[in-house]
Amino acid sequence: MIQETAYAKINLTLSVGQKRTDGYHDIDSVMHSISLSDTITLEKADTTTLTVVKGSAPEGRDNLMVKAAELFLQKKQLPGVSMTLAKEIPSQAGMGGGSSDAAAVLRGLAALYETGDSPSDLAAMGASLGADIPFCVAGGAARCEGIGDKLTALPPWEGLPLLIIRPQTSESTARAYAAIDALPKRLKDNTGSCIKALQTRNLTLLLSSLANDFEPALFPLDPILQETACALHALSRPVLMTGSGSAFFMILEKKGEGAPLRRELQKAHPLWFVEEAETTGPALAEKG
Repeated sequence: MIQETAYAKINLTLSVGQKRTDGYHDIDSVMHSISLSDTITLEKADTTTLTVVKGSAPEGRDNLMVKAAELFLQKKQLPGVSMTLAKEIPSQAGMGGGSSDAAAVLRGLAALYETGDSPSDLAAMGASLGADIPFCVAGGAARCEGIGDKLTALPPWEGLPLLIIRPQTSESTARAYAAIDALPKRLKDNTGSCIKALQTRNLTLLLSSLANDFEPALFPLDPILQETACALHALSRPVLMTGSGSAFFMILEKKGEGAPLRRELQKAHPLWFVEEAETTGPALAEKG
């Protein structure tokens, strides 16, 4: 039996390019893993099954975990796997929950069946299933380009205290990118300054680098996102939406600051998901 932790991610920067001829968009984003996570248990079996023991997730082949397992097992000509999922990462939040679960399945199967696959091997396998999966295989911090499949590892800044906030709304990826395409211009690409901030551990530079092209695209279309952003910015702390939403993250000045803020926000907005977290290092390091 193998147990894997599937870490959520945040986008410290997210710059979206023009739509490509294949229908996808090129991105340039700095992603970082955080401690908020799902737990996945895998056991060898004759067939492939998934049981959700906490939270909710799509069933059967609608779930990326099942698709990832079937892809891996088919490529390796292996029988099956019994999987259980305890879910903590909110769905449709822009935090890569489903992708991280699928990545954890790939890591777990490689360990369970001792196939010797490297993180690069697993990332290449997962790229066909979802753009965030290659990053989630190893985690930590990375610059993600192309459709998310071109990764450049960055020094992770572990232990930055965060508050994760998700209001009661969600956006489809298709609508989010359509909104991006309708914008006359995009935000300044802050990827370079964000990378420098991670390399030098410059918090002031990091906070000034936070940027997400989806914010100006989606806020006019979704009043709840707009209202959430306004309420969070009123707390006078750096806040950014992650991915195409609907979760936001707030970088805090020091540990211990999150608990009273969390209580304050939960009292004022009882339907919001509010959770303390911190940035983390890699889930799986490349060897050799």
